Amino acid sequence: MKKTLTGVVTLLAGAFVAHSQGTVSLGNYAALSTYIYVTYKGTAVGGAGGATTGTPAGDIGNGNDWTVALYGNVGSGDDPSTLTECLAAGGGFATATLANGSAADALAGTWYSTVVADIPGTTLANQAATVQLYAWYNDGGTITSYAAAVLGGDPYGTSLTGNVTTGGPQAVGPPVIQPPLPAGLGNIALSVPEPSTIALGVMGASAFLLRLRRKN
Repeated sequence: MKKTLTGVVTLLAGAFVAHSQGTVSLGNYAALSTYIYVTYKGTAVGGAGGATTGTPAGDIGNGNDWTVALYGNVGSGDDPSTLTECLAAGGGFATATLANGSAADALAGTWYSTVVADIPGTTLANQAATVQLYAWYNDGGTITSYAAAVLGGDPYGTSLTGNVTTGGPQAVGPPVIQPPLPAGLGNIALSVPEPSTIALGVMGASAFLLRLRRKN
């Protein structure tokens, strides 16, 4: 019996540690001096809503067709390559869609989210963490990750990194006010390789191979 109880306590302790990370909120906040905007070809995305058209240009006013995700890691000033996608405290990845016309998220290019994210490597409140935002065109929810958007040639982009102090673990004590994303993240300008750029690259490679063939 003693061994069984010890095993249960150990499992509970492990579960507590696994779900007791420092946290940050994914939402935009009016208290920030500047919002974080997502733009596509110079235009703030989202705000009006509407049916999915299947093209980024046609969906530029439909916020539900654009996703932002939070990446992070413990430590201040971390290199972007060390950041990984954050999990939401309630499960799944910490993502949100852009503004879609409601009172809470009326500003195009911004979003309102109640998602609280666990920051990898953190265990407590008041820990330094580095965070970054990734964004992409999700085509009505069919493109479910940043990597898939890049692979498919759809609009994608990242913000600058920013430093934030974590809030308390979700499993500990009464609800705490989650620290917002730092305003210093900067805006996200979504981009996609232009067809002309791809064509020029193919033409250049073809010319180079043809020249090598003639030499041989």
